[in-house]
Amino acid sequence: MITKMTKKIHEAEDVNVLVPLLSKLNVGQNAQRFFYKSFSTDLAGRLVFDYDLFGSEIVGFNTHKLCISTDFWSWGNDSFPTDIFLFFSAMEAIAFTNYFELNYDFDRCLFISLGAKPVKSQILKIKGLFHSTNYHTVFGNDLLGHIYDCKISLWLNNKDCHFSLKNDIIHIASSNLNSSYKTVEIHRKRFSFSSFCRLFGKRVNLKIHKPKNCQNICFLNLLKS
Repeated sequence: MITKMTKKIHEAEDVNVLVPLLSKLNVGQNAQRFFYKSFSTDLAGRLVFDYDLFGSEIVGFNTHKLCISTDFWSWGNDSFPTDIFLFFSAMEAIAFTNYFELNYDFDRCLFISLGAKPVKSQILKIKGLFHSTNYHTVFGNDLLGHIYDCKISLWLNNKDCHFSLKNDIIHIASSNLNSSYKTVEIHRKRFSFSSFCRLFGKRVNLKIHKPKNCQNICFLNLLKS
């Protein structure tokens, strides 16, 4: 049985698709061929990932313009995905796939870039479209990435919290002021999705992916190193 990913790779092989920019970034052939129809190119030869009619992510040899949108870019199984991977950028999705193509059956996965500033409405829309799926976040290995791990987990339950930083202490407070209102404080060095769930008493409802080497904030940086 030929899987969708294998079919896409075979289609790419038929036209000998290799993108110079992706090759320079050390993206392997399988990842290139899997994503080769997920973007277009502009007159300058840059890769263009469309999110909506007004927003795009643009990637060149020396530039990477992230998108801010209330919509999202997606690629993969958009019928019945078993796993949904969420990113800040489409390029991070390509970089992640390059390293983990043997760990998951990507024919059954959907890759979604929320852009540089994810919002709750995006997650509620995604959750409304896809049921009974496993969620993964692939955000940066930095403070912002850890906060959005927590945010996505909360949004999946139609909840939210406010996060603030003062003197290396992360202050977290429920956004509602009813009887379930709660606040916790975590030192910046100990702050992560797991510490948030433990102290806030929240059930883990997604899987977090970070580069093992803390010197690489994201998988795209790992790809370039």
